[in-house]
Amino acid sequence: MLDVLVASKPPHHAGAAELLTSSLLHAGLLSLALVTTHTAVQVAREVVSDTSLIFLPRLAPPAVDRPHAGGPRGGGGGGQEGALIITTNPPPRGFQVVAAVLQVPTEIPPIDPGLRALDARDFTGRGVEGGVGWGVAGGTGPADQPPAQIAELLYSASTEDVRFTPAELVTQPAFEYPAVLRAAGLPGRVVLQFIIDTLGAVEPASITILERSHEAFATAARDGVLGARFQPAHYGERPVRQLSKWPVKFALVTN
Repeated sequence: MLDVLVASKPPHHAGAAELLTSSLLHAGLLSLALVTTHTAVQVAREVVSDTSLIFLPRLAPPAVDRPHAGGPRGGGGGGQEGALIITTNPPPRGFQVVAAVLQVPTEIPPIDPGLRALDARDFTGRGVEGGVGWGVAGGTGPADQPPAQIAELLYSASTEDVRFTPAELVTQPAFEYPAVLRAAGLPGRVVLQFIIDTLGAVEPASITILERSHEAFATAARDGVLGARFQPAHYGERPVRQLSKWPVKFALVTN
């Protein structure tokens, strides 16, 4: 058997002083936790209430009147006086009305290859009834004009029409000075005429040399202008082609 028996410690009964101390300690901890939580909530509310709101002003509508473009604008070229082809009676801006089908056809209708296809831009819901989506606000021309009739027109940068905006140069072209003429110390000048398409690129087939001091300068100018990129000209909201004329000067820079 066991020689030594471990005596069990008799249970300790807390006195009134210990119970009071424990209660006060727990009450103090709970009060501290409540105060800390309340302070954190107040700080969070203050941060939210101090958040600044930024209101962006509504942009004013663009001006309708535009001064006369008497020369090159933004590198777009001055064009040629009298080279403008423009309609004086544009179609109105608006929408077409689709007639509801009251009787479902049971036969295949005849095919008309010359019939104008349905254009979703004609049904924008903006403007006046009977107009077209690509028309001009205030226009009075026939609404059945095909869009190509306007898109294929050729405009000049000197157009005196508030609905026309000339092309703007976006990417400068890089002209390479002919090595032979540079070595010879010869300066030169070339005048180019070209068409800027509705995507802002120069149409290669439209480049014409109006003036040249040497054929090598003309070749360098023709190759260089193809690298130019423009914000295309617009008639109203529609991009259009523009005829432009650029003078290019080749000069030697001396240090």
